[in-house]
Amino acid sequence: MYQNLSTCFPYYMMTFQGLQNNPTNVPLLNNNYQFQGQQFPFQVPNAPRNVPETQPQNETLTPAEVIARHGGYEYIIPPLYKRLIAEFIDFILLFILKLIVTFIAVDMFELIDLDKFDFYKFSENYDDYKYAMELTSGILFLEVIYRMLVCVYEAFCLCGSIGRTGGATPGKVLLGLRVVTASAVIPVEGRPKETVLLYPGRPLTFLVALFRSLMKNFLISLLFPLCVVLFVFKHNRTGYDLLCGVIVVEENMFPLRRHAP
Repeated sequence: MYQNLSTCFPYYMMTFQGLQNNPTNVPLLNNNYQFQGQQFPFQVPNAPRNVPETQPQNETLTPAEVIARHGGYEYIIPPLYKRLIAEFIDFILLFILKLIVTFIAVDMFELIDLDKFDFYKFSENYDDYKYAMELTSGILFLEVIYRMLVCVYEAFCLCGSIGRTGGATPGKVLLGLRVVTASAVIPVEGRPKETVLLYPGRPLTFLVALFRSLMKNFLISLLFPLCVVLFVFKHNRTGYDLLCGVIVVEENMFPLRRHAP
């Protein structure tokens, strides 16, 4: 299954990439995979009905054309280590939350029978399938509750901009990172740091933030260790970032808006 995912997942994610001038430069999971000159049209919301048919439809517009028409906000792409440190900070905070949830479930609601975890009883029934199912059912139930709390927690953090552009979890706030929508992204050349123009650059809605959180936890839980290599996409965008049409950028209170050259 892992080999099949490694083979097919890059081509699946390519459909979410915008039309690039040189598609072969898109980093893949394996350098042996290369585009064969295919170009995938970039999809943006449908054009108004009163647009003349002679104008190109939005379904066929490239990211550069979208930004040339609507303009784009200039942001700096953060280095990968900042995202990793932010994820680690959030992990510590969520781990404390997990301990609190587990303590409440065990001490107040008695959802888990601690007598089942007796070492001597476990050593006597280590080969009993029914005993193993009883032992793990309570832990699985707690893990589902914990994952749901994590998704809601991240969704509220990412959709609550509080007067700033884009949302962020506590870890991202400490590292100066923000998450904004990006249906079109093009690089800006000649800058010391990786800089892009993106559109529309708005804060995430709660539904988009919740979907991103669900996809993130789904990929990390079910595609491990494949989830580690999702950071190789362009502009340090992960798979769930591409699926949700968002991007992580350096915080900028007043991003410059300009059109593509």
